[in-house]
Amino acid sequence: MIEFMHPEPPHVPELGRICFEAFKGISDAHGFPLDIPTIEAAQSIIGWMAGSSHVHGVAAIENGKLLGSNFVTIHDDAAGVGPITIDPAAQSRGLGRRLMQWAVDEARAKGSEQIRLVQDSFNLASLSLYSSMGFDVKESVALMAIAGAAAEAPDPGIRGIVESDLPAVERLSREYYGVSRRNEVGAHFASGACTLIRERDGRAAGFYLPGFIGFGVAENNADALTLIREAARVAPADALLVFCPLRNTDLYRQLLKAGARAIKVLTLMAMGPYREPSGAWMPSILF
Repeated sequence: MIEFMHPEPPHVPELGRICFEAFKGISDAHGFPLDIPTIEAAQSIIGWMAGSSHVHGVAAIENGKLLGSNFVTIHDDAAGVGPITIDPAAQSRGLGRRLMQWAVDEARAKGSEQIRLVQDSFNLASLSLYSSMGFDVKESVALMAIAGAAAEAPDPGIRGIVESDLPAVERLSREYYGVSRRNEVGAHFASGACTLIRERDGRAAGFYLPGFIGFGVAENNADALTLIREAARVAPADALLVFCPLRNTDLYRQLLKAGARAIKVLTLMAMGPYREPSGAWMPSILF
């Protein structure tokens, strides 16, 4: 009998191994580079998520053996699901649906009706599962490496985010993204992560956090491109990534021209209320 429980510290090493093996199997089968390069990196991610007050997780266990896990992150208005990973030896048993249903139920129990996720477009099994559960496809996004697009010199209109910027972050995210991401940005800069804000004409015109869990919005593509190129100049090597919605062909082309490189295409999906973003916006691996 399969039991479900919140992940505990002793579970992290094995859940990290499962996470690494699951993603590696999918990427290898389709010829894509690994998002998570090592077991140790996967264990670090699972450990951080299992210990965060904003992340709620579940582990599946059968006869004392861990089979997989799933997580839902809730900082502000919307909940982001993932990563969901299942031991390759335990797949094709309906466990993915049960772990996903747990995440949906948990998000709703915490007061979030806006539930979102981002999945690899080449993973047709997960696309089919999420669609069958009620998630709707909203956007196709390109994961891009931005190291080659770094600005040649600092931009005087861009600086690091500080706490007094959070009202501007909330205004920008609500206006252009459709939901507040104020608390999420606050958690990022409090942790020491790279967070940037763009000021133009005496006011905030956009913000951006690079990397897999980063995101941002801007009034226009020029501001977005400037933010991304500055991030490519100052962010740590493991954060030199951006998700670019492919409908924004102008920003996508400008990033390519600047030296960014497309890695793969992913699908942003949503369940519940969803307001289509406007302006220039860059999602995270969650939404």
